[in-house]
Amino acid sequence: MGLKEVLSRMKLVELPDAGPAAVSPGASSSSRPTGAATVPDLDQLLASIPASGLDDRKLESLAAKAPKHAADPAEGGASETSAAGEIPDFAAVYRAAGIEVPAHGYSAFKILEILQSPDLAPLDAKAKAAALGGFLKMNPGGPVPLSDVIQDAVRRDQALDRFEEFLRGKLNDREAEAERQNAALQAEIDELSRKNRETMEANRRALEAERAGLESWRVRKQAEEHRLFEAISPFVDQNPITTGASNAPTKGAS
Repeated sequence: MGLKEVLSRMKLVELPDAGPAAVSPGASSSSRPTGAATVPDLDQLLASIPASGLDDRKLESLAAKAPKHAADPAEGGASETSAAGEIPDFAAVYRAAGIEVPAHGYSAFKILEILQSPDLAPLDAKAKAAALGGFLKMNPGGPVPLSDVIQDAVRRDQALDRFEEFLRGKLNDREAEAERQNAALQAEIDELSRKNRETMEANRRALEAERAGLESWRVRKQAEEHRLFEAISPFVDQNPITTGASNAPTKGAS
């Protein structure tokens, strides 16, 4: 029995061409489906769900692999990867956690597909729940327990949460390591800057000392040249001895 037939029998929609199998208005209530399947106790259901199968080894292996194919919509929709292509898609996370589509075929995503179908989408939440519950009870392959659907959704959510926790831990570790490396590099930069400033200052002092020494020598040179000038002055009309400053002063000299 298809979804539309179930909805028609529940009087949620009308079939355009009611056949012999359609329930007549006068049919007894006992001949109609009761509606929503029995909702399991959520606390008991959650307590019965085993822990995620994502141990450290599987998480490390999963994080090291990038998706090599498009994700199966039945396993969680479109592929989602980081800009660097380092984070596997959701389907890969589910596979690593050992989550498979239930034998009856009704995973949480299959149920979502049904809920978004044209026959159910216009209905309110209560009507959707009743219609879907009736549909699952009338499944040709046997009734589908709502607990299976809920458990499938919860297990997938737990696997995603566990993988996110792992990724955040890896990111925190890498952030701490990056901060340590950056601090060490900054310390090297600071030390190199300090040494360079000391070298620059030493160069400046050395140049100043050399310049001062040269200026002192030039003063003595002029005095020496005056002596030489005086020594030959009586014997020449034009004295060849230079007694002035050089025409090429040193850089930095005023």
